Amino acid sequence: MIKINLKRLLNVFVFGMCVVMHAATANSDTSDALENLYIMQSSTMSAIGNYYMFSGLQGDSRYSRRIDANIKQFEDSLGTLTSPNNAVVNSEALASSLDIWQQYKDLLETNRSDFLSVGYANARLTSDLSVKATEVKDSLQNLYDQTIKDTQFRISAQTAKTRKMGLIIKSIVSEYIARSTSNSVTTSYSFNEGGMKNQAKIFNQLLNELKKESVSDKRIYKMTDQIDVKWSFISKSVTNYNENSVPFIVSTNGDRITKSLKTIGEHYSQKIQAKK
Repeated sequence: MIKINLKRLLNVFVFGMCVVMHAATANSDTSDALENLYIMQSSTMSAIGNYYMFSGLQGDSRYSRRIDANIKQFEDSLGTLTSPNNAVVNSEALASSLDIWQQYKDLLETNRSDFLSVGYANARLTSDLSVKATEVKDSLQNLYDQTIKDTQFRISAQTAKTRKMGLIIKSIVSEYIARSTSNSVTTSYSFNEGGMKNQAKIFNQLLNELKKESVSDKRIYKMTDQIDVKWSFISKSVTNYNENSVPFIVSTNGDRITKSLKTIGEHYSQKIQAKK
């Protein structure tokens, strides 16, 4: 009787361990999927910002290489997302996003090629490019939100904030560069809902919240404080984009801010995963 009970207990224990291991794997897969979807959004916005730097600086090869790096980063993340072992993301929704991405990528290549061959890009195609970039970002954001809902994944509030802030910075910087380097009209809704000033206010609010939440962690608080310094340095240029255009400074500091935000987001993501 004792032997039977021990066997039953062992079976229950093994079953429980399998459930825990499956849950841990599922959590890890979802976390990785969300991170890759964020990277794909970020790469999309970086590419168009680099395109405007490329065209504004008369075909500067540095920014052409950065565009290639952005495309590669997007497609590397896509490769991870669609690996046979990763079935977290809805395949139909992802296919729809990738269709928009391909249209965006084709426009990016066409505009870049036109600029190199004739010295300027078609204004209509350039406008289509900015609209398509936003469509890619929004489509991937919908997929990101859907993945959280479908998997009931608990993401760190701070990680969610840093990713939102990272995309705001990318969108603001891209529109700022477009307005500073292009003779064509770039409508405010192409990159930033409600305009750059509105998005800057949202960023300020999120940054203040993040600073308050990181007070107990000296390293993270120091990083948020450094972000604050860099943001203060470029925010006046962003909100007054018609005066003293400085696209290189805004672009450089925007990249530094997003890198710091990524580090902070990863810190909180690891912290919450450790508790599971």
